[in-house]
Amino acid sequence: MLSYIKYNLYFILMIFFFIINRDIYANAIAINNPTSNNTDTIKGIRVNDIIVKGNNRTKERIILRELTIVKNGVYDNHTLHNNLTTSKLNLTKLSLFNFVTIEKVHLTKKIVNIYVLVEERWFIWPEISILNNERNFNSWLDTKDFRKLDYRFSVKQYNVAGLNHLFKMGLSLGFTREFWLQYSNVFLDKKQQHYLGFYASIFYQKQAFYSTYQNKLQTFTSSDKNALEGKEFELYYTYRPKFNSKHRFSIAYREYLADDSLISLNNHYFGQTKTKSSFVELQYRFIHDKRNNRGYPTKGSWLKGEIVQKGIGIPQLYAPNTFSIYTNYKKYFWLTRKFYGANSISIKKSFNKYEVYFLKEGLGYRDYIRGYEYYVIDGQDYIMLKNNIKYNLLPTNIAQLNFIPIKKFRKVHFALFLNAYFDIAYVNDKYRDINYLNDFSNNLQYSGGIGIDFVTYYDVVFRFEYSIIKTGETGLFIHFIAPI
Repeated sequence: MLSYIKYNLYFILMIFFFIINRDIYANAIAINNPTSNNTDTIKGIRVNDIIVKGNNRTKERIILRELTIVKNGVYDNHTLHNNLTTSKLNLTKLSLFNFVTIEKVHLTKKIVNIYVLVEERWFIWPEISILNNERNFNSWLDTKDFRKLDYRFSVKQYNVAGLNHLFKMGLSLGFTREFWLQYSNVFLDKKQQHYLGFYASIFYQKQAFYSTYQNKLQTFTSSDKNALEGKEFELYYTYRPKFNSKHRFSIAYREYLADDSLISLNNHYFGQTKTKSSFVELQYRFIHDKRNNRGYPTKGSWLKGEIVQKGIGIPQLYAPNTFSIYTNYKKYFWLTRKFYGANSISIKKSFNKYEVYFLKEGLGYRDYIRGYEYYVIDGQDYIMLKNNIKYNLLPTNIAQLNFIPIKKFRKVHFALFLNAYFDIAYVNDKYRDINYLNDFSNNLQYSGGIGIDFVTYYDVVFRFEYSIIKTGETGLFIHFIAPI
C-alpha cells in the first residue's frame, strides 16, 4: 500500500481532479432571469425593487454583484427563498460586513421588495504586531527563540473607495527586515468578473533555515552579512465568472541571494552549489468555495487546485526547474442536532530532476498533521486526510457591548465548539539522506486528539487542542484558524 502511494500519487491526483470537477460543473448555479413584467400574467413572485441600506462606504454595485436575484426577476416561492439565502451567504463571504440581513416585503401577493441591510466592518487597520518566523506559534514556543521574532508595522485598508479594493503596506524589523506593498481586487469590467492585483517585497535576513535534521528545521546565523536576501514581484489576474468559482493566473519574478557559509552547509539549498537563484514563476489557481462561512465553516465545501512552474530561465544559470500540482478539498456537513463533521484531503505531486531545498515543501508548512506542530516532514509528494467531529457547545450568540466607543465593534457574535479529530498522511522524499535522521518521510504518519474552538467576529478563531501522534508523543497546541 505504501509503495502504491509513494509512486502513484500523480494517478490519484488526476482521478481526484476529475471527480471534483465533474461534480462542480454538474451542479453549477444558474441565476433566474426575468420572465415577465406584466403583473397580470405573473406565474410566480416578481421582485419589484432591491433596496440596499447600511452601506455607508461600500458602493451599491459591489453588493448587487453578490445577489442571485435581479430586479423584475420572477421566481417561485422555493427558488426565491433559496436565492435570498445564497445572496446572504455571498455577501457574508466578502468579509466587508459583520452582519447581513435580507428581508422580503410583500407589496401584493405576487410582488415584493427586497431589502438588503448590511453592517459594515472597520476597514482601516494600522497594525503593530510581533510575529514569529517559525512555521506556527507552537514551534516557536518550543524554542522561545526571540531572535526569530518580527516586529511588524503595517497598515491595511479593506474596501478602498468602497470598491472592495485591498491595500497593504508594511515594514518588518527583527528576524526579517522587509518592506512590502500590495494592491488587489481592481475590477476591469462592470460585471466585476475580471480583476487585477500586484504584490512586491524586498527582504533581508540575518538567519535562515538551511536543512532539516531529525524532522526539525536547522537555523544558520550569519555573523557579518545577510544569511538570505531577496526581491519578489508578482502580478495576478483573476476571473470570477460565477459567485463561487475563481480562476487566478499569476506571473512572478523572484530573486534570492544566500551567504557563502549557508551554501557550504547545504550544497542543495538552491539546487546546485551556487549562492544566487533568480527565476520567473507561472501559476494557475482554481478555487470553488461553497462554505457557509469563511472564518469557521460548518456546512458546504471548498476546493483549491494549483499548477506551478518555477523557473523559465532568466537567466537560466540561476533558475531552478520545478513543476508541481496541488489540490485540497474540504467538506463540511451537519450530522444531527448540535453535531457537525468535516473532512479534508490534500495531495501534492512535484516534478524536478534534482533537489532544491529552498523550494522543498512537504508537510509542516502550508499543510500539517495536527500534533506534529514541532516537526516538518520534507518531501516532494504527499497525501493527507483530516477528519473532524464537532459539537456546538455554545450556539452563536450576539452581544451588544455599548461601552466600546467605536460603533463597528460594539456588536459581537461568538460560539464555542468541542471537537475530536484524526489525521493520517504519507510524504514521499526521493532525496532523503538517512544521515539526517528524517524518519517521518517515506513512512505513514497519523495523529488524533480533542480540542475546543472559540469563534468570534472579524473571522477570529482561538483553537486549543490536545494531540497524540504515532510515536506516542503528546502535546497541547494553540492555533488561530479553523481546524479544517
